[in-house]
Amino acid sequence: MRQFTAKSLIFFNLLLVGGLSGCASLAQATNGINFGLGNNITNISDAKSSQQQGIVNLQGQVTDIVPLMEPWQAYQLQDASGTVWVITSQAGLSKADRVLIKGNLRYQSIPLDRQELGDFYIEEQERTKQTPAS
Repeated sequence: MRQFTAKSLIFFNLLLVGGLSGCASLAQATNGINFGLGNNITNISDAKSSQQQGIVNLQGQVTDIVPLMEPWQAYQLQDASGTVWVITSQAGLSKADRVLIKGNLRYQSIPLDRQELGDFYIEEQERTKQTPAS
């Protein structure tokens, strides 16, 4: 069984409580919309360093998957510049898959013992491309 650090468990619990409350309306709002990603792909470190929450297009490799409450799961997406956690209700991912996604960049504050342990994460809106690991 895999052991998780206290920081990651706190992060996922707060993310689950704070982030999933708006996901149903997010899914309804984007139903039926076809997003053209083109070449507007942002690298992960630029997305996180911009400090601006909003829609981003990312591509990378899945390096970790954590189940949450059904049907939700979180996966870690990595590109050459860094990593970010992505929350999704879509199934079918495996470690080492490559994906191209459109999602909403969010920040979850986690104040703990006078320190800010929060981080950015992505609410996946659309998985445009998925290439299974070879």
